[in-house]
Amino acid sequence: MSEITIVIIGAVVLVGGVILYAVISTATGMEEDKNQNYIPDWIEKKFPKIFKSGEDLD
Repeated sequence: MSEITIVIIGAVVLVGGVILYAVISTATGMEEDKNQNYIPDWIEKKFPKIFKSGEDLD
């Protein structure tokens, strides 16, 4: 397998894991999610350029 394929698979697994964590943690109530978009509020506040709705949470 070429190195690029391994990097792509690793990136997909990493991003998929973060998305899976966000959905599960907000659905079960482990993390707070005031705007019900399945992204924990602390992630929205930490990366406001990616998640524009994080600015509204202050």
